[in-house]
Amino acid sequence: MDKIEIYISVTITILGLAYPILLQVIARLDEKYGSTLIVELFDKEQIKKWFKILLVTSLVSIFIWTFKFKPFIQLDGWDYLINNSANILILLNATALVVLFFQFVNKILVYYTPAKFINYLIGKHNKKGSDLQYFKALTDVFLLSVQKQNQTISQTLSRFFYDAFKKEREKSNSKAVEYPEAYYSLVYKSIEELAIQKNKKNSSLEYSTAGSIWLLGEMSEYEISEVTYIWLWRNILLAIKYEQDDMILYHWETADRFFEYCLNYVPAVHNKENFEITNKEAIEKREQERHKFLEFHYALGGLLMYKKRYNCINRIFRYTTSQPPRFELLPETMNELFYRYMEFRDPYDLKYAFISSKYGFPEQNGIGSDGVVKKWISSYLSVLFLRQYTIIPYLITMRPLDFPALPKTQGEKRQWNIELDFFKKLVIETTDNIELIEILNFKFITKEWCKESKKPDPIDFINELKELLTQKYEEGATSQTVSDEKRNLFYNSSSMILEKTFLLFSQIKNKIIYTENYNKWFISGLRMIQDKDPFSENPETCHLNYDTFLATETGGIIKDGISQTFLYKRSRSYLLKPEDIFKGIEELDANENYLILSFGINISYYIDYFKVKGLTLDQFNGLLIIQVPGSRIVSPSIFIIKKDELPNIISQEIGAEIIGRFSLEKINEEYKIYASVLDLNLVTEEIRAENSQGKSEDELRKSVLLSLTVNTEIRWKKSVELVQFIEYSEYRQQGLPNGLSDIIKLKKT
Repeated sequence: MDKIEIYISVTITILGLAYPILLQVIARLDEKYGSTLIVELFDKEQIKKWFKILLVTSLVSIFIWTFKFKPFIQLDGWDYLINNSANILILLNATALVVLFFQFVNKILVYYTPAKFINYLIGKHNKKGSDLQYFKALTDVFLLSVQKQNQTISQTLSRFFYDAFKKEREKSNSKAVEYPEAYYSLVYKSIEELAIQKNKKNSSLEYSTAGSIWLLGEMSEYEISEVTYIWLWRNILLAIKYEQDDMILYHWETADRFFEYCLNYVPAVHNKENFEITNKEAIEKREQERHKFLEFHYALGGLLMYKKRYNCINRIFRYTTSQPPRFELLPETMNELFYRYMEFRDPYDLKYAFISSKYGFPEQNGIGSDGVVKKWISSYLSVLFLRQYTIIPYLITMRPLDFPALPKTQGEKRQWNIELDFFKKLVIETTDNIELIEILNFKFITKEWCKESKKPDPIDFINELKELLTQKYEEGATSQTVSDEKRNLFYNSSSMILEKTFLLFSQIKNKIIYTENYNKWFISGLRMIQDKDPFSENPETCHLNYDTFLATETGGIIKDGISQTFLYKRSRSYLLKPEDIFKGIEELDANENYLILSFGINISYYIDYFKVKGLTLDQFNGLLIIQVPGSRIVSPSIFIIKKDELPNIISQEIGAEIIGRFSLEKINEEYKIYASVLDLNLVTEEIRAENSQGKSEDELRKSVLLSLTVNTEIRWKKSVELVQFIEYSEYRQQGLPNGLSDIIKLKKT
């Protein structure tokens, strides 16, 4: 142990080398890779941490040895070790420091040798797959290799990334594949690095990144997530920004194969017993996936039209991998094309309410961006319409210029007719675009060529389609029948509304029926002509309140009719200011045989604002208050009447002749409510003439006659003392209000 100075020298020497090495490593790592993440990874290495700890403990052991401290304790048999403990501590620290120094240098060599460093990071990533810091570090190395066009490193990492994306897809477990954000970011940044390079040494990388190989995969069936679609669109926008048509075509090639092999139709599986399809859900799900995938690529076509990338459109139109040619991402029939166009042009925006947030176009923001996106996608569809003229059928089933199947509902027919005008305008704009027509080789589509080839001219095609739609629409408008379901809904809604109306007057009905010396009035109901469409099986549009409108109006007539009889039977009336209303009632000197009927008066207002003494919501100074619904006939009023002089409200049966004439059905037994919905094409000329309401013959053929019929009788005793207090308002022209001195007391009986 006398030569302990040798170990101290070794420690001091390593200490003198260590810190310069550390500083140079950190500085050059940042300079070498341009990545703070890689510097952070190096800083977190355990060997670096232990090396620094041993440097400190070695200095501490030398410090202890320098002062030659005497042993603090002595133990029998341990004298040698205790007396030389400082020397032993230096020896152990120096030895460990030398070993760690060589390991530390080896770690530095790993970080500074790209081939070793890549394998090191891949090993770490495979071991700690959920920790994406190593994946991100590999991304930084990959991007650097792309910048410097180091094909050895970039190709090595490309194979690793291909496998990494594949593993993520395999973990999806039949769910939509959603990669970690670091994976999407890798593809996006790679495309940007490749796009700014002038030469094409890394074209294979463009195929993997911009070509969507990593994101879509090859020959494997799985569902594409919404997040993946978002990033695919961002990648497309990046290629458009740098005018990289090759990248667009690479994506198109991958998408074409993916659609053909990975999104092919799911064959139906039938039950052997009843031959029912047992895998409907799988079939429908695949249909939705195919629809969404095509939607994405129609939007891509719209983007290319918007940016005037006509050569790129020409290249994707010509791309095929089969003979005879098949174009998986392009329509084969007018049916597919027009239904897709109408879907994008949906005026109610049921599916594409905020399409610009899904397929955003460059330099388009704000409220008008949705319209711009739809316009250019529609413009692309007009180009696809002209492309149908270039298709040469090689199968008897191929009929590229056949009319599309017409929609079934009246609403769709009408909407198609409207939207075809805009489509025709787009087709004219397309044919007038000389540059586009020449690049796509559509110049041959002329009236002369169409005539010689016995094909309809494009504009004539659209006009004929419009005429056919108009004809079918007119036929449908007159031939559509009234739906039993819609008729029953009208009956049920009407019964409920009118029953509630009659119940509002239930408290003022006199239970004793007058049989002599009475006046009577009748309420009979309503009939109206209404468009037949709301009552059809497949209406044109969504109609609000079609089943309740007539009942609401009839309910109003019942309220007005009953209320109006109070005006007929009043013996006297007074116009009083609100603060005098209940004072006026007191002036009448009514006893317990009378009650108060409140027509449209807010009793709570009198309680809270005027603080009327003895007034509650249901009585005033012992007089019962009954709330009666306000009407359009009676101003806000209060009636004072004897309880035994209340009117009768009697629901009578309807005559058989009326029931038969209008084919009425009883929809409410208690109140004897009858209703019918008659197609005016099926009624007698007499009924049609009586109820035409000034409508033309064409309008009548598209209409129904709605009837809600009641036979409600209101009976009053001939001699009734009925006093009305009308609420005065300075906003209504009612004349001068009465004073309390004008009020005549009730007759004493």
